[in-house]
Amino acid sequence: MHENYAKVFKIIEIIPFLEYNKMSCGGQAMDYLTANEIAEKWDISSRRVRILCNEGRVDGAVQKAGIWLIPENTEKPEEYQRGRKKSIDGADK
Repeated sequence: MHENYAKVFKIIEIIPFLEYNKMSCGGQAMDYLTANEIAEKWDISSRRVRILCNEGRVDGAVQKAGIWLIPENTEKPEEYQRGRKKSIDGADK
């Protein structure tokens, strides 16, 4: 996990460690994870996490200096189902 922090700081050194990892929201400190860390947690690609953030489907996600920061307790959003919709009796519409 420390390797991830080192990679982030090599890319963007303008975000201090404490500001990156904890942000205050409504008087409460919240722990945030990067898109890469959330991707590991949710078992999806980091690109997919960034797409979900851009679509506004990840609750509490904020973008700072080009990096998505996501609260660590955020649930993975539901995926949209592709394909034809089926009626109640099972026939395709």
